[in-house]
Amino acid sequence: MNINTAFLERKDGDFEWLGKKLIQFGIKTVSVEDFNDLFDLNSEILKAGGADFKGIDLVAIDLGENPTKLNEERILSDIEPWKYAVIYSAVKNYRNSIVLVDSDDFERVIESIDECGDVTLQDRRMLSLKAMYRLLRINSLTHKELSEVFAAEKFETVILEEIVPLRYGENPHQYAHISKIAKEKAFFDFLDEDQLLGMSYNNLIDLHLALSVLKNLRAPFVVRVHHGSVVDVVNKNFNFSKVRGVLATNFVNEKLVTSLKENDLDVLAVPEGSDVKVKAKRVVKFNEEFLSFSKREYRFLDGNFLVQTSDDLEEMRFSSDNDDPQYRWASVIASLSNSMACCIFKEGEMISLGSGQPDQIDALEIALLRAKRHSKDVQNAIFAFDGPIKDEKVLKRLEEVGSGTVIQPGGSKMDTLVKERLENANIKLIFTGKRRFKH
Repeated sequence: MNINTAFLERKDGDFEWLGKKLIQFGIKTVSVEDFNDLFDLNSEILKAGGADFKGIDLVAIDLGENPTKLNEERILSDIEPWKYAVIYSAVKNYRNSIVLVDSDDFERVIESIDECGDVTLQDRRMLSLKAMYRLLRINSLTHKELSEVFAAEKFETVILEEIVPLRYGENPHQYAHISKIAKEKAFFDFLDEDQLLGMSYNNLIDLHLALSVLKNLRAPFVVRVHHGSVVDVVNKNFNFSKVRGVLATNFVNEKLVTSLKENDLDVLAVPEGSDVKVKAKRVVKFNEEFLSFSKREYRFLDGNFLVQTSDDLEEMRFSSDNDDPQYRWASVIASLSNSMACCIFKEGEMISLGSGQPDQIDALEIALLRAKRHSKDVQNAIFAFDGPIKDEKVLKRLEEVGSGTVIQPGGSKMDTLVKERLENANIKLIFTGKRRFKH
């Protein structure tokens, strides 16, 4: 066996268990008290290996918890340079010195020693990488805390914490996992690892959109999303036999349950406490009050992050004395859909949606086409756009179909013309004053 001496920073808890196991294998254990100067430990590790070996073969360090309070004295007192020096020495000398910074790995190392008398080279490398990652994470989080204390938030570092592998990526041949920004509340915190493990990359995208729409509507609705697009937003006309995708609802009644009897959903999301006896590939339960939205939006572009503040859908304003709740509902759906977008809403439910188009007229035509295919009457409906109307072809189509109300941000040099044309066609025009493109 190539392991003769081990340094254990602590003697209690998991460290005590590890020490007893190592002693059973004839491995000498030493602790902080055995070194007059802690930096001697660093030099002992560097002496590991060779015929006249006298160094440390295994190092188990307790890195403790990450700083939790914005207190400069507390943060700086938690920084122990000797630990970093010891870990770096062990990593540098990984072929001869095993480094442990996670008690979850203790049992794995003991099993390896019991089986073959040593720890494999590949495991040594993986343990070294984990140690380096933990140091990186601690340093970055400490940097973030101090940035806030020193009022230098522009130097904040984003650290991604891997949670669990997913079933697959956008396509079945792609590997994928879910991560979160370390120390921050995340949208999917309500799901445990077992629930996340069975989902795919696309399942989570669809679930996020469905729950985001549901929460922002602030009213009882059923939302279905498939392939990243909102398909249904209804509260009474349920037709979910053999449908696919992700369905989220903030209420459950007998009619809804009956309509879901023969569904083909990937995920069914229902409120906590719901007793839903419906078969779906996966059923998750959520508490709408605890769904959290980040204050920043991140988009990854091959090594770069685009970062912006999140759009505020809570404070929607409409240039109308009659604040029909449907104005908000239609605008929320258009805002959370890929631009260009046009949402058609009528009698408290979404009739159709056209989204993700290069031109506004295309979004309108797709919304009308889908409404026609499902025999939906669009006359006197609400048409909500995520961008200002700049194309006379859009006005012409709205006049032809007999739209009841048009909602758009405004802010274009065509606003006066748009207002005149729609008023002459007896179509009500409402300005929101804020463009809400989502690319």
